[in-house]
Amino acid sequence: MEAQLAAAIAVFKEFLDSLPQPVAIVDSDGNYVYYNEESARQDDYLAAHALGNPLLQVYPRMNQHSSTLLQAVHKGTRYHNQYQLYYNASGKPVHQVHTTLPLNSGSGEIIGAIEIARDLSVINHLHEQFVDLQQRLQAQQAQADDGIITCEPAMQKLVQQAQRLAKTDVQVLIYGETGTGKELFARLLHSHSDRAGKPYLVMNCAAMPEQLFESALFGTVKGAFTGAEDRAGLLENAHGGTLFLDELNSMPLAVQGKLLRALQEQTFRRVGSSKECQVDVRIIAATNESPQQMLERQRIRPDLLYRLNVGYLTIPPLRERKRDIPLLAQAFLERNGKLTGNRVKRISNAVLDRLQRHSWPGNVRMLENIILRSLIFCENGEELDFVLLEDDEQASEEKAVAPQLAAASTPPAMPAAGSGTLDEQLAAYERSLLLHYLQRYPNLSEAARQCGLPRATLQYKMKKYGIRLTQQVVG
Repeated sequence: MEAQLAAAIAVFKEFLDSLPQPVAIVDSDGNYVYYNEESARQDDYLAAHALGNPLLQVYPRMNQHSSTLLQAVHKGTRYHNQYQLYYNASGKPVHQVHTTLPLNSGSGEIIGAIEIARDLSVINHLHEQFVDLQQRLQAQQAQADDGIITCEPAMQKLVQQAQRLAKTDVQVLIYGETGTGKELFARLLHSHSDRAGKPYLVMNCAAMPEQLFESALFGTVKGAFTGAEDRAGLLENAHGGTLFLDELNSMPLAVQGKLLRALQEQTFRRVGSSKECQVDVRIIAATNESPQQMLERQRIRPDLLYRLNVGYLTIPPLRERKRDIPLLAQAFLERNGKLTGNRVKRISNAVLDRLQRHSWPGNVRMLENIILRSLIFCENGEELDFVLLEDDEQASEEKAVAPQLAAASTPPAMPAAGSGTLDEQLAAYERSLLLHYLQRYPNLSEAARQCGLPRATLQYKMKKYGIRLTQQVVG
């Protein structure tokens, strides 16, 4: 078996040596038989000293259970993109994501294991760049208006409650479905508070890799792990101001415990440091689950919930504030008017009526996206008289267009000269062409493809020419 493993390593050695990632191979006894230079660099251990020696001699702080390589050798366990924290030969913590697989002989026996790792210090560097960019963008938006548009009495009352909460400086938990505008209320709480002139920072917990939560929140000291530098976290950078934790229910419970301590004691430690840092930060958190749901699903620590729940705001979904839809739609039209050179000034009553009858599962954010998309396909006039909703697309996929008239094999001829102005003749011909393709191809997506048009554009033109998508295409 040793000969088979040695032969396999000899075949792939040049390839393995060229990889810019740590690669290590052990035999069936757990002794290193391959250990590349990148592993040596990251682990601060000479390759010549590792080869031929047991893994547990090279890493005395590991054991049979904590070593993924030994688990692969002894139990055949496979690891894909596994996060692991271990300590190298110098005692420095190393953060890795790695893939570890057993190596089998031709007869199926395990003759060793291979591990290819990715150094998370690279990800940490990218994360730091992201934080820098995020903070610069937020600084530019700090003076922006709250942007809450409403005529609903219940929403107006909620805005007043938020303004009162802003003055109290208590922690606040905001609950609302995705797209209801929770961050707008968080900005209102900051801009109407005594902290308005201080930093307002945001952490999107749903978008944060689990292994980076602590360093992002609390910062790091140089040498805390491979690639770590002295760097302040969001808590420290938000000192004196407000930190908005979006989608708090995505934050790991262990990190929630450390955040709770920071709120209670107003002190924290950077990752890898024993020094206490003082901090004065107001926490505003948002979640798309109710407090009861988070507790039942164990998505939040009860003690942290009670700490944050001093101030509590529930943002109603758009389907419960239908009178706001015309105001919001017009505001989104004006905000995105440059798409049409500010030609489109208003929204037709028919479109507004349709918008108010929609269920809006994606709430205000969905409404803005719909208006934006409709403006893209709005070709003429000062009025937006056509809107494309998601259920239109679904219906167009599911419903066949079944013409009563036999489909013509050739496109219709151009109308005779003198049958109207040039624009009228072109419009009539375009309508007849659309009818031709819709009659010939029973699926709307296929008809759009044959016309060389996006499906949304075809639907717009059908609306423009009064061609209805029913059980038949009528002229």
